[in-house]
Amino acid sequence: MTIALVERFGRWVLGWRWARYEGEIGGGPMGSWCCPKHSITTPDETVARVAAALCEWRTWLEDLAERFDRFRLDTVPAEDRQHVWERAVVDLVAHVVDRTDAGDAWYSHCEQVLTWYLTRWGVRAATAEALVEEAIGGRFESWSGPEPHVVKNVAQRLALSLEPTDRV
Repeated sequence: MTIALVERFGRWVLGWRWARYEGEIGGGPMGSWCCPKHSITTPDETVARVAAALCEWRTWLEDLAERFDRFRLDTVPAEDRQHVWERAVVDLVAHVVDRTDAGDAWYSHCEQVLTWYLTRWGVRAATAEALVEEAIGGRFESWSGPEPHVVKNVAQRLALSLEPTDRV
């Protein structure tokens, strides 16, 4: 199904199965799809679930894009960028926690979202992945949202780790 959807609509569909909790791909923001065992029923019901999941995923991506643009770096003076990075990380982590209900492995999607944010603003993908992984460093756990001081620490670690040379 995913291959057919990508061929029809493009690569943006790839997260349509990233379910909350312990779905086929757990820790994501999707409520419309769980896994084949629970989501595939009759052809009509299954197609309706796939369509709902695609719409939900697209809405999530558009929401993230809007949030990324709230924390623009292209118009911010260099001396203010660290503050913007920190605010963005706090906002994005809270938003992912809310959307995933801090379920099983929610932090995997959180890492993905933070990496997308960094790459959106010019950090090389491999660098962004490494920086996010190091900043989080096992501080987030399944089935519980992080304490505010932990999120702030992760935000500060990430902001301080970014160097001008990390930008594309």
